[in-house]
Amino acid sequence: MTPDDPHEPEDLLSRRLSSQPEGDEPTAAQLAAPAEDDAAPERADDGTEAAETAGSGTELEDTQVFDPFDEPGAGSKPALISEEEWALIGAGTAAGAPTVASQTPAAAETTASETTRTETASAQTAPAKPTRAERRAAKRAAKLDADREEAAAFAADAGAEDRRRNPLDIVGAVWIALSLPFIIAALAVRVVASGTFLKWTYFWRPGFPEDQYGFTAEDRLHYGSYTVDYLYNLDSARYLGDVVTPDGVPVFTAGELAHMADVKALIGLLTLIAIIAAIGTILLGLYKCRAGGSGMRGSLRAGAILTVALFAVLGVLGALGWDRFFTGFHEVFFAEGTWTFYLDDSLIRLFPPQFWVDAGVGAGVIALVLCAFAFGISFVGRSRRRART
Repeated sequence: MTPDDPHEPEDLLSRRLSSQPEGDEPTAAQLAAPAEDDAAPERADDGTEAAETAGSGTELEDTQVFDPFDEPGAGSKPALISEEEWALIGAGTAAGAPTVASQTPAAAETTASETTRTETASAQTAPAKPTRAERRAAKRAAKLDADREEAAAFAADAGAEDRRRNPLDIVGAVWIALSLPFIIAALAVRVVASGTFLKWTYFWRPGFPEDQYGFTAEDRLHYGSYTVDYLYNLDSARYLGDVVTPDGVPVFTAGELAHMADVKALIGLLTLIAIIAAIGTILLGLYKCRAGGSGMRGSLRAGAILTVALFAVLGVLGALGWDRFFTGFHEVFFAEGTWTFYLDDSLIRLFPPQFWVDAGVGAGVIALVLCAFAFGISFVGRSRRRART
């Protein structure tokens, strides 16, 4: 039997059995008794093995314990391992797997399979890159969360401000809200009762009626400027009494002078109220804007809204019936019979009904502009305050 025979017995017992004559079955004693050839060779006196044992020439003289994993040299492949198995074992050892001496080919193949499955599972469980829509949705969600947190912080800060308010803060808020209509009305009247508005009315206003009794546009501007100046200076009625025509005739009659004195008193009262209101607004506003104060943003907004509402009501009443509105206004603020004049009186010639319509519209527009300005001021510093909150 050649060594290359695939049916070659793999152990000594099998070879012994194969060396028995055919038909002779070994007894149990023979199987149990150790073979003479297996006995340790006796050594000669000089310490060497007996020569006759080494060269006995028996059938088992070339038999020895075979280790399939006894590597002939470093990096050499055992004879019983195929090239594919050896390559697989070498790859597993390089990757940190058990060495050849401690890992069988089947175990090496199992380890490689497990490694492949682990890598596949890792690739499958790796998180996929988010799409653009997912990134946008995440960004919107983060922004909504930030807005909610900011709103909650702002509400908490507002609640803290409510707790910090004292009676003077409440008085200041009411004062500012009620003062703003008087301040804006006084400013609007002052703009209308000026030489600039008169010049626009007499020269630039399309369709303004001419004087039927001889006043030119220059004459109207000259005499009308005296009238509006009188309303805001500290002179008496003689200031208008001294105004005469080129012929030396007084421009205003006694009744007109008395009415202008009443108008001056009414405008003076409005101006005084506006000045007091403005001073109180400044002082209380500074107090409300102190460190830890409630601020005056809400008061400014409330005052602006109240002013717009009042002027809107007046505008609606004037649009529904100007003559009735004009008459009712004079009946409220002036005594009966002191504000009616003839068509050829100077006040009617200088300030015809069309002038008062234009003055009312101009005052309303100016009031709206001032209210918008006050409303806009109420938002100044809001972003900085919210950031601080």
